Amino acid sequence: MTSSSSSFSASRRIHLLTGVVLVFLGLLLARLWQVQLQQGAEHVSDIKRQSIRPIRLNPLRGRILARDGTPLADREARLNLIFHVSEMRQAGRKRRTIGHIVKKSFELARMIGRPAPLTPTKAKDHLYYRPAMPLTVFKNLSDQETAILAEMTPPVRGMEIAPQVERQYPLPGIASHVLGIAARQTPSASLGMKEYRSPYVTLELHGRTGLERKYDEVLAGTAGAKLVRVNTLGYVHEVIGVPKLPVDGKDLVLTLDLGAQRAAELVLRGHTGALVLLDIHTGGVLAMASSPTYDLSKMTGRLETTLGTALNRAVGGSYMPGSIVKPLTALAALECGAIDTSTVYECTGAYKIGKRPIRCARRYGHGELTVVEALRVSCNPFFINAGILTGLDRLIPIYEAVGIGENPRIDLPPPIARGIRPNRAYVRRVWNETWNAHNTALVSIGQGVFTLSPLQAAMFCTAIANGGRLYRPYLVQSILNPDGSAWSNTAPTVEHRLPVKPAHIDTVRKGMTEVVNATKGSGRNARNNAISLAGKTGTAEVGPRGNRHKNTWFICFGPVEDPQYAFACVIERGESGGKTVAPIAKRFFEQWLLDQATPGHGSGTE
Repeated sequence: MTSSSSSFSASRRIHLLTGVVLVFLGLLLARLWQVQLQQGAEHVSDIKRQSIRPIRLNPLRGRILARDGTPLADREARLNLIFHVSEMRQAGRKRRTIGHIVKKSFELARMIGRPAPLTPTKAKDHLYYRPAMPLTVFKNLSDQETAILAEMTPPVRGMEIAPQVERQYPLPGIASHVLGIAARQTPSASLGMKEYRSPYVTLELHGRTGLERKYDEVLAGTAGAKLVRVNTLGYVHEVIGVPKLPVDGKDLVLTLDLGAQRAAELVLRGHTGALVLLDIHTGGVLAMASSPTYDLSKMTGRLETTLGTALNRAVGGSYMPGSIVKPLTALAALECGAIDTSTVYECTGAYKIGKRPIRCARRYGHGELTVVEALRVSCNPFFINAGILTGLDRLIPIYEAVGIGENPRIDLPPPIARGIRPNRAYVRRVWNETWNAHNTALVSIGQGVFTLSPLQAAMFCTAIANGGRLYRPYLVQSILNPDGSAWSNTAPTVEHRLPVKPAHIDTVRKGMTEVVNATKGSGRNARNNAISLAGKTGTAEVGPRGNRHKNTWFICFGPVEDPQYAFACVIERGESGGKTVAPIAKRFFEQWLLDQATPGHGSGTE
């Protein structure tokens, strides 16, 4: 009995122990299942985070210089106060570290007399998403603030006064549309971002408009990197090895003449319009201004708001040209033999096509005129007659040769106006009409189906001035490496040649000379004490019947004896080309050329 009871008791203990073992084994298997399957992805992520990471080191953005080397867009080191949050960790939960960071930022704000910039939410977001990167607390410290913070005793652990390079504009308001806007953003994949994760990258300046955008990769440079070891929370433990230093961006040297650019900005103040000055032997842009403009050094508010009002009218504006195209009509008519230098036409004050008269600016007419005289007084009936005798098909090759209706291929980003080249297809598609003599009459004097940009107007003026070569316009003369050596240079490129005889160009140039220099020339208000000019005025009525207004033009080249420059200016809602824009041309050339010639003379911006 005793032996049997003892055997049963031993058996029960074995079963009990077996059961306990099986329970623990089950718990172990359940835990393994939870760790391997349910939490596996989380552990893999932790392992990956507790590893080596590259931190992108930003390069310095290149400068943009005028042709004489004067910086237009420079770089300036400004001091910021930053926290290295890895060094500010507090024992316990993350909220203790957040509280510590916010508390220290409040203490520092009181010391330097600034509003406290950090909120618990901002600090929390940084700790959760970017713990390996510095947290910027105060930007643009003054000398006094820097001195106060540097003399703190004891210093705040994890605090550093660090430089950050920003865009600087030594000549505020000069060439803003050309330079364009650069704003801080996350570097794109095209700039070597594939190997970096967003928590290990800081914002860099990148171009949004103008040259800053067109040459963004050239200006941006090449990033460097340092390897760091981070833990599961993303904090940096140590720097590994020697950092790879960034290569700074290249500098752009522009074709812009600083004196001409200042003069252009000055004469456009108070107007809506644009001005372009080109070198007739290269196509280099010596001045390009658009009004209204903005000051890049004072940009505040939403960037999108500025971008919405930042149209560069010099290249992006598309305007009906009015009478500035009459030299082109004259070239086509002379070349095809519709007229010659001795042809006389009698202007009676209007040209009638059917029952629709197109009037001349001189109500009672100009009387008998040759082509040179007609250019001088800008006679509508003369050029309507010449255009109709020539015909659209023989006008179009001239328009093509001066680039109307095609992208001028200047080194700026869109929008770039192509203009509208007069053609039958456009009238059929847009107006559902067949091209007729009235359409030809209108385009012969720069009305109707015809638009171009101020840049294109300056380009065709260049071709007339230099004997028939249409150059591609450009703004960047050369690109320099960070050490100052040349990386590339721009060579002049001839895009088209005027399909006309030199003698016909000479005739048109003679007429344009009289526009400015004859007693009754329509552009006589452009005469000045700095340079002799040959030009052409233009006035185009635009807008619906209830809101008609005039866009006014003046184009010219000079000096007449040995042409070097071609000029085009449009002013919206002016009175006429002769009364509104010709005086602006006079002011521009005197401001620019007399300013350069007079020692000690002011900058021309006052």
